[in-house]
Amino acid sequence: MMPAVHALKSKITIAVVMIIAVVRVATAKPPDAGKPIKPELARQAYREITSRERSMRRDAAVKFPGDLWSQDDDLHERESEAVRAFATGHEVPISDVVRAIDDGMHEHWPTAGTPQATVPPCRPRLSY
Repeated sequence: MMPAVHALKSKITIAVVMIIAVVRVATAKPPDAGKPIKPELARQAYREITSRERSMRRDAAVKFPGDLWSQDDDLHERESEAVRAFATGHEVPISDVVRAIDDGMHEHWPTAGTPQATVPPCRPRLSY
């Protein structure tokens, strides 16, 4: 009879934990979106992130020699991390930082690097 009591206690514990989790999710507030990015900060975001592109591409090429698709994938992961870090550090929405990079590329804002807007053909690696 003891195993049945132990199983019942385990089920009750799991049910209580699940109920607490559901209540927390249902009552959670979304994170603050941050204040909108100002034009000068948008230009700073563009300069900071695009000026690192050359080194990010070089690091990706070392990590995935001869595999252009994987290099590009790795580059975009690095860019994503840079965008998130900038947005968090300046308390602005990530979407505003992404928009700043897009605007900067379209409007040819000055930067230390030369951003490349090219995409290699999709040829995923056969093994990961």
